[in-house]
Amino acid sequence: MNSYAAVEWTDRRDLQLVERKVEAPSDDEIAIAVESAGICGSDLHFLRGDFSPRPGTTPGHEFAGRVVAVGRHVSNHREGDLVGVEPLVRCGICEFCLTGDYHVCQDRRLVGEGQHGGMSQQVIVPAQIAYPVPRSVDAEGAALAEPLACSVHGFRKIGLQGHETVFIVGAGTIGLTAILAARAVGARVIVLARHPHQQAAASRLGAAEVLSEDEVSKKRIADLVAGNAIDVSVETVGGKAETLWQAQQVLRPKGKLIVLGVFTGGLVPINALHLAIKEIEMVGSMTYNAKDGHVDYEIALEVVGGFLAEVKSLVSHRFDLSSVNDAFRTAADKSTKSLKVHFNPNPI
Repeated sequence: MNSYAAVEWTDRRDLQLVERKVEAPSDDEIAIAVESAGICGSDLHFLRGDFSPRPGTTPGHEFAGRVVAVGRHVSNHREGDLVGVEPLVRCGICEFCLTGDYHVCQDRRLVGEGQHGGMSQQVIVPAQIAYPVPRSVDAEGAALAEPLACSVHGFRKIGLQGHETVFIVGAGTIGLTAILAARAVGARVIVLARHPHQQAAASRLGAAEVLSEDEVSKKRIADLVAGNAIDVSVETVGGKAETLWQAQQVLRPKGKLIVLGVFTGGLVPINALHLAIKEIEMVGSMTYNAKDGHVDYEIALEVVGGFLAEVKSLVSHRFDLSSVNDAFRTAADKSTKSLKVHFNPNPI
């Protein structure tokens, strides 16, 4: 084809469908025909005005598709390969990149923000950030490896063990995929979820217990705290909520708290005395890296392969690119009971 459809941000903070001319990848790049792309919570931050999108940029950093062209220097991908994309573009030469911590490279940019992303029929990315998808996994499952990799990274940072119990605050995409990342290690998972459709999804994904904000759940949490039952807690909500304190207070002495949520409302409360007295270890975690020779994103693809039915059950709505604003409204409105909203730019 000589042209392809893509969506892009306008200066009104909504999205429009445009047509672009097909371009050839440069020497170290590949072109991908996108088969599945998800709307992330961070995309919704742009929609709400928490961050400012770049007009003319195509969003989408959760996607997978088929390689349709390769640059001259690319030897690890071939046309027809199904690949998932770890959407962190980095310099490759700074001290952080050289040690595998490219997620904190000062020159990093995110595909879908710093350059065109996957809400498009075709996208060009550096070959080094594309990974082969396991044979048992399709594009829709592979597109969910990106949010799952965030939890894989957090659990690897704190060295989660199979005998431990994890308490997850929140059951959006990050909270739900964190269930699978923890289960892949062998850990037991308890989830605190607000909405009934999220509670049902948490159960479907294998949480040992799913709690809500009712009195029975509050009593259960009090019992868990009294019994020093929670080894690791994970905050996945962010925004402007007081969920960081919720996650902190459930931990046993010397427990570990992972902060995965993106907080956009300024300072949020924690209890510093409680943190010190119990010697709780609070760890910030953002995206993913390749520390110690292990790539978080590749691990996430393997987890998807082990839990494919559960992963794909998260996709509650599917749209064509032409309905992009309807799709974003659906993802932003919890009354729609949306979990993951995906586009199928090149349906199979």
